[in-house]
Amino acid sequence: MPTVAKSPPLLSPISTDDLGQLQLYLPTLKVISYRGPGQSGGVPTSLEPVVKRLGAKVHWFAIDGVPSQPSQEQAQSAAFAFYNPQIPQALLEKHNQIANGYLYPLLHGMPEKAKFDSENWKSFRQLSELIASESLKVSSESFPTLCWLHDYQLALVAPLMSMQAGVILCQFWHVPWPSPSVMVQSPIARELVESLLSNKIIGFHTTEYALNFLNTVQELLPNAVVDVLKMEVRRRSTVTKVVVMPLGIDFSLWQQLAKSTRPIAEAIGVKHRLANQVVLGVDRLDYSKGVLEKLNGLERFLETQSNWHKRFHYVQLAQPPQSKEPDFLAYAKAVEDKVEAINEKYSNSGWKPILYIPGQFDQSELAAWYQAADVLTVNSVKDGLNLIAKEYVASRLDEQGALVLSKLAGCSAELAQGALLVDPRDADDFSNNLAQALTMGVEEKRRRMTSMRRVVGWNQLHDWALGFLREALGSKAKPYQFPLS
Repeated sequence: MPTVAKSPPLLSPISTDDLGQLQLYLPTLKVISYRGPGQSGGVPTSLEPVVKRLGAKVHWFAIDGVPSQPSQEQAQSAAFAFYNPQIPQALLEKHNQIANGYLYPLLHGMPEKAKFDSENWKSFRQLSELIASESLKVSSESFPTLCWLHDYQLALVAPLMSMQAGVILCQFWHVPWPSPSVMVQSPIARELVESLLSNKIIGFHTTEYALNFLNTVQELLPNAVVDVLKMEVRRRSTVTKVVVMPLGIDFSLWQQLAKSTRPIAEAIGVKHRLANQVVLGVDRLDYSKGVLEKLNGLERFLETQSNWHKRFHYVQLAQPPQSKEPDFLAYAKAVEDKVEAINEKYSNSGWKPILYIPGQFDQSELAAWYQAADVLTVNSVKDGLNLIAKEYVASRLDEQGALVLSKLAGCSAELAQGALLVDPRDADDFSNNLAQALTMGVEEKRRRMTSMRRVVGWNQLHDWALGFLREALGSKAKPYQFPLS
């Protein structure tokens, strides 16, 4: 049985706020994701406020985990029903071995880490059939029914739902899509692509990922008509549109959090000001996040910039890896060992260069750290987007702080005018840019941060969601473009 909360009238208007005078009327909406409300991770934490705000009859299906127990007030204000289908543990584990042991490294351009097992792939298919079946069992109160799938864990679900009448399928792909040269080597690439083309709309965070997908389709499906200019694929009697819509954050929320946590941020600042400046990293310990590579760059900085010893702290907020697959756990252990080695080598007279804090961190804690940090470092070796960088920018009401950002993070195209962009695997490049960030003047920080705040404030979470849903329903979506600096 689902967790059912109060729902508003069936067809409720969704205002596009200040960005358009058009109103969108959503039919029944089924949201299908790997993790559900109350779970950690960028996808569920982004979807939950969107679903609550939609004001339509929403059914949310998730594979893994039960949402945290809502308060009475939350239950009364929620406007959706949540479903957590019962999945045998053995099936879930085999599905995860494909999702995190094979698809995750493949899609992040690391095929050497991808471990394929044909039996596990059968289980991946089986779980896809189960989640599709469970969602189709729930009747729709209106037609059409819009089914919004999320991410690579649900890559095979769309064709299993496409035969039901009155269903509009759309999928947002939150991770990278690598070059065709990587994908065509995969034994399941054709099946993956064909499944995704069952959607009316497929969304990506960046133009690079969208073009990689279209070029992969062209490579694997010679009978498909790929129109790169129109960003669409024609195959048999179907048309699939590919859209580029980078996920935004709730800018107002992070500004409010910044105001409410300012005293905590000031207390953190006082504690660490003995070391003059605070450099921050907020990362999951996944090998795609580049934390070990960042530590190599930090070590190079300590080797070559001895004048900075005792004048800064690097604070690493280390969130656990998303998977217990061996490669994830080995990487997390390597990070911890590297932190210990650097501190052992460079600690001096009570000063340790790295403060390592493992755990999960709520939004208020993060907002406080974002304000206390003189520099934020994001060093992903490949990343679908990276919301941490955007949260940092939104939290800087003072228009100060510097961002050292990997060129390979999906958000780098949006934030290029204000961030210091680095090659995540080049220790010298990281060291040089960290030195530049630490010595940056107030006016340059303000100029760069103002530019980034304009971009992040312009493309917010609800703009992303409404734009994508409008595309799926055939309305003209607000085209994504970078605001003028």
